[in-house]
Amino acid sequence: MVNTFLSDEVISPTDLRTNQRHWLDKASKNVVTIVTAHKQFALINRERISNLYAQKHYSELVLRYCQEVNSNVESTTFPWVKDLSEEEKSEFHIELLSCIMQTIMTDDWSSMEYLLEDWKATAEVNSNSEVAEALLAEENPSTYVKSKD
Repeated sequence: MVNTFLSDEVISPTDLRTNQRHWLDKASKNVVTIVTAHKQFALINRERISNLYAQKHYSELVLRYCQEVNSNVESTTFPWVKDLSEEEKSEFHIELLSCIMQTIMTDDWSSMEYLLEDWKATAEVNSNSEVAEALLAEENPSTYVKSKD
């Protein structure tokens, strides 16, 4: 007997044994739950579970950071934020929320990683005045070396 609850198929171990190929094919697309006595086990595609863990991880980071911002406390989630200007903090917050929404819809978590790396690099530049000055210094074009093509 097969019951559908939410979007997973709930089966018994006997169902799995008698039609193993069918249930493994189903599990590659949707969750299949095997119920035995008082225990439940899920067959789930590895990529899907990886995305769920990434979603959980980044959602927790974003929510924790939002709580810190809302409470006006220094961030322990992203300690480097203290080196951003007020305008940059606001921009980071907006981009962070936008990015998490986009990545949840696309399951492409690399954009979250890039966003956090880029903002952390910006904060590191802000915290090191020598690096900031070197990056912002006007260069004299006559000192450039022409490359050989």
